[in-house]
Amino acid sequence: MKDIFELEKHTAIDSTESYIVSYPHLIRFTKSVEEFCPTEVIALSHMVYGWMPTILSLRISEGSENLDEIACILQHAREMGSLNHDDLAKLKALINNSIVGASKLLHFVAPEHFPIWDSRVYRFCHENEPYPYRVNSVDQYQSYMNQLDVLMKDSRLPAFHARVNEKLGYEVSPVRAIELVMFLNSES
Repeated sequence: MKDIFELEKHTAIDSTESYIVSYPHLIRFTKSVEEFCPTEVIALSHMVYGWMPTILSLRISEGSENLDEIACILQHAREMGSLNHDDLAKLKALINNSIVGASKLLHFVAPEHFPIWDSRVYRFCHENEPYPYRVNSVDQYQSYMNQLDVLMKDSRLPAFHARVNEKLGYEVSPVRAIELVMFLNSES
């Protein structure tokens, strides 16, 4: 993986891009949700997919019980800042069977703990083709989160984080700052 702390110094952020402009509003809206229930699961899933080029297909297998379980998983993610492999797999299964979509939903639920994962970030981390079978893997997402945990302990992180916030014109979590620099410095 390339050195994001050096790359950030040369990373331009276009503060007029929809992707950048909409982010703090989506975060603010998600933070206004006090407790997740099936209504929020569906609404937030559609919100996240409005941010993506793919149409959402919720895969509700067991009716409202499935949505209640997912609501509990999201609440746990917000409160604890982590999920086990099985919970990530359940969330992935509901959200288009996509860990990309699930990661974006988790990021808005707990932006301090869950990074966004997509093909551009995969390409940045692995420097090879982001075929769906490679990207759409809970194990790959967990490995990526472990890589970010290492970067979060780097002594250069506070200065890096401050510079990204300054370029954006609003504050993001350190996790978002790292992921954004990866995203912006990867080929699309």
